[in-house]
Amino acid sequence: MSHININDSHYYYELHGQGYPVVLIAGYSCDHTFWSAMLSELTKNFQVLIFDNRAVGQTQDIIGTSLSLEAMADETMQLFQALKLTQPIIVGQSMGGIIAQIIAKKYPALIRKLIVLNSAAQINIRTRMALESFINLLKKAAPIEEVIEASMPWFFSSQFLNNPQNISFFKKSIINNPYPQSLIDLERQMHALKNYESSNFSSQIDVPTLVIGAKEDIVCLPEESEALAHSISQAEFAMLNCGHSSPLEVPKEVCKTIVKFL
Repeated sequence: MSHININDSHYYYELHGQGYPVVLIAGYSCDHTFWSAMLSELTKNFQVLIFDNRAVGQTQDIIGTSLSLEAMADETMQLFQALKLTQPIIVGQSMGGIIAQIIAKKYPALIRKLIVLNSAAQINIRTRMALESFINLLKKAAPIEEVIEASMPWFFSSQFLNNPQNISFFKKSIINNPYPQSLIDLERQMHALKNYESSNFSSQIDVPTLVIGAKEDIVCLPEESEALAHSISQAEFAMLNCGHSSPLEVPKEVCKTIVKFL
């Protein structure tokens, strides 16, 4: 639980467990706590790095310039190299999955394996419009609970949403977050996300790869995740019965799938 300076940002990170290093990269608007439900299982066999991306959580983004996923990938590399993690396994979810793909393309010799969760070559136009509509609600000062309720059907499966306790717990986790992302930083990350795609280089990724899709994912459709797997020469594909936020919804199944691949 510490900070380290990377370029013009003060990165927050945590290292948990012992063993071969695994780097977990969270998605759009998510901080390191996104992975909390998976830590106890993964740390049985691995040393796990979780951190806050630039412009979210406790990573202090000093200058506030425009963001790019390329730069975020480079800074993730600098982070785990500064922490002396040798050839880690890179795991990325959603936007973090695109960042992970960039790392695998640019630095294949410096990582061991790639795991992409609930992601694709790019975020489709329908999803981009939905995310921008949530930003517009916040700009109009809509109550945060209403924004959460509007967004949850995009990120979770019907089975998860059928349990009122799940809805209540998720709402509280967002409302009580001591380090909420600012509206400006939401827009900065959104700008980086909507202007990027990996389809022009995914065939160049040459590390053992696992792509995990979700049957009820409507942010990154399961067929989009499967198409990504087919475009990567050394990729396997697995499907889970959940929605987009698989590490929150079915953490044990995600861990089991990852450990089986590794």
